[in-house]
Amino acid sequence: MKLSLPKGLSVERFLSDYWQKRPLLMRGALRRFDFPLTPEELAGLACEEEVESRLVQQHPQNRWSLRHGPFTENDFLALPENHWTLLVQDVDKHLPAAARLLQAFDFLPSWRFDDVMVSYAVPGGSVGPHIDTYDVFLVQGMGGRRWKIQSHPRRRDLLPDLPVRILAEFEAESEWVLEEGDVLYLPPGVAHWGVAETATMNWSVGLQAPSHAVLLDSFAQFLLERMEENGHYRDPPLHAPQAPGFVSAAAVARGTAFLEQVDDPALQQEWFGRFVTELKPHLQIEPLRQPLSPQRLAHRIEKGARLRRHPFARFAWSHRPPDGHWLFASGEAHPLESVTDEWLEQLCATPSLGKELLRPQAPEILRLLTDLVNQGQLELLAP
Repeated sequence: MKLSLPKGLSVERFLSDYWQKRPLLMRGALRRFDFPLTPEELAGLACEEEVESRLVQQHPQNRWSLRHGPFTENDFLALPENHWTLLVQDVDKHLPAAARLLQAFDFLPSWRFDDVMVSYAVPGGSVGPHIDTYDVFLVQGMGGRRWKIQSHPRRRDLLPDLPVRILAEFEAESEWVLEEGDVLYLPPGVAHWGVAETATMNWSVGLQAPSHAVLLDSFAQFLLERMEENGHYRDPPLHAPQAPGFVSAAAVARGTAFLEQVDDPALQQEWFGRFVTELKPHLQIEPLRQPLSPQRLAHRIEKGARLRRHPFARFAWSHRPPDGHWLFASGEAHPLESVTDEWLEQLCATPSLGKELLRPQAPEILRLLTDLVNQGQLELLAP
């Protein structure tokens, strides 16, 4: 499945002229996607304990309420006929058919994607004018939703004392009604406001955009786990001080010497690959109850069994100097020596693989696949 860009617009031009720069409305860009989810099925997902869901309702006098799932059937029966929206996160993790939507955006790195969020709104349903800090493709499913945008909001103040982040000021510069198959791309920082004209479903493809504070916290924790326990401050060569309260430049250098490892490119590479493939806390993968040996796994695959990536799992890879590779799997890093770029890309990009994954017959490959199966990252499917 491919995204049908506007006539005359190539992927390269989209990335150079629009990506993280300005919005783009793409009419009929996904007419061929079948939107494999009904409002009733979405509500059913929102009733499950392990699924993250929210219900946003607008009340008179611009009052808003926010409720978190899981919900019950009675919760939905008690809702009015207008001005509410149900939002369900990570639908791609719980519904494999929904994950196919990501194929339309394969011109972007796969590790950049966060999730496919699906919302259902009755007439008037909205979450108010707001700003996202991440790139998003708003894909219109059933019904119609009117979108208004303001590319460069002058102020970002929020309405006070509300459970949802709603802009206090919003001046629309453009607006459109999206119909099934239309796609609206919004870069970070663009204020937008969607209001359902009819009962409608929207599929939002959001990308990861961690804050600098989150990145720094993660990297610091990564470094702390690797620091020597016996590392302590040691003075530079000392002389009898004329000013005992003075902190010398040499002392500062000694006190910060351990930070040199922050500039280690190999360490940064390992941390970043782990970070971008980490799972959300509520998305956990259970290990195999009865671990397999490499020999047993090879036998099963030769007999026709296939390996399928767990719906929650996140894979990515990179080169590891001087001539190795990293496979990053759901926050774990696997150093590899005897694989190729093509093999790793096949593992990361293809949901289901069989005997072709065992070529070439490197013991390292079999050990890696066995680890991933026993961890639950790869599911073994009987022939």
